[in-house]
Amino acid sequence: EAAPLPPIPPPPLSYRLRIPDDVISSGRLTDVQLDAVVRACAQHERFLPGGSSARRGFLMGDGPGVGKGRQIAGIILENAMRGRRKAVWVSTSADLWVDAQRDLTDVA
Repeated sequence: EAAPLPPIPPPPLSYRLRIPDDVISSGRLTDVQLDAVVRACAQHERFLPGGSSARRGFLMGDGPGVGKGRQIAGIILENAMRGRRKAVWVSTSADLWVDAQRDLTDVA
C-alpha cells in the first residue's frame, strides 16, 4: 500500500459474496484478498455507460506477495457462482501458468 493511501477510506460496499462459506472459513483467501474480490465483483455487477452490455472491469495493481493469483481465482469463482462462466486471465509470464492452475484449484 502506497504511503498516501492509508488515510483515504475505501468507498462503502453493499456487495454480497456467493463464494461458499468453507472457502472463507478455511482461510483459502485472506481478508485482504477477499476485499479485492468483493471490490472487483462489485464492479462486475455494473455495466459500462451508454447502454452497453459490457460489464465494468477491475485493475489489480498489488505488489509482489499479496496473492494476486488467489485474488483472481476468487474473482473467477465468485463470478462463476453468479452464472458468469467466461474469464480472461492475463499475465506477463507464461511461467505463471502452473501457479494460476494451482490457485484456481486451491480456491475452488
